[in-house]
Formats: sequence, structure tokens, C-alpha cells
Amino acid sequence: MPLRNGSQAHSQTGWIVLLLGFCVFVVAFFLPAVRAGATGPEAVVFPGWKCASVALTETIALVGKSGVEKPSFAVLLVIFSGWINPLVLLLLCFSFWQGLLVARRVLAVLILLCMAATWAFFALQKVTPLVGHFLWIAGALLILIAAVTGGRPQAATQP
Repeated sequence: MPLRNGSQAHSQTGWIVLLLGFCVFVVAFFLPAVRAGATGPEAVVFPGWKCASVALTETIALVGKSGVEKPSFAVLLVIFSGWINPLVLLLLCFSFWQGLLVARRVLAVLILLCMAATWAFFALQKVTPLVGHFLWIAGALLILIAAVTGGRPQAATQP
């Protein structure tokens, strides 16, 4: 059954927002994302891709640890922040199937919790977010909004 014009417009707008969000999300990986340490020459600036690789390394290290060793709270926050990337990609993939709306909304909540973990890590470790971080979050939020606001299309009413 054909969709109503309003539903078609929302669908097109949703896909544009999703694509824009993905582009912003990807570009953010190549920009300065965080500054660790004090300002000045002793500060260390990490691009987004380096932050992602640190989070991935910590995740792999956690899997390889014995049950006796417990990671620090800060390491857990880094791991949770790193899970934003695969969760956003999964959310993006799920956007192609209308029937996965509930799964997309669950993923959205998980992504928001991981974002909170990122900001908790920043506050705990005195890390300063930079332009790459803000664009990364903005891109993820655009993808998230587009993916969770689309409900089931309604059939057009018969004249």
C-alpha cells in the first residue's frame, strides 16, 4: 500500500538526517577529539581515531584478563565510551528494517548511556573535549534521532 505524502516526506527527511549524521560521525574521527593534561606544550591531543583505538584496546584487554583482576572504574568508562562506535553502526544497519524499531530504540538508550560514561570519564580524568568529540556526538545523535523517530508507515486511506 502506498504511503501518505507526509510519511514519505518524513522518510526522505529521516534518510537525509541519517546520511548527514553518518558523514559528521566519520569526519569527527580525523579531527582533534580530546586534550589530556594541562594546557600548553605538555598537553596531549588525541584525534578521534586514536580515542577509538584506545577504547578498543582496553576492551580487548578486559576480555583477556583473568577473573581475579578487576579493571578500574576509569577503564570501564573508557570501554563503555568506545562501545558507542559499534552500537551506532549497528543502529545504522538496523535502520534499513522498519520492523526493528524497538531494537533501534533499545540501542539508542544504550548509546546515550555510553555517552554519559564518556563525559563521566572526562570529568574524572580531567580530559577536555575538543571539536572532534563534539562532532562525533552530534553525528551519533543525528543518526540516533533519525533511526528512532521513524515508526511503522501507515497505509494510505482509500478514497
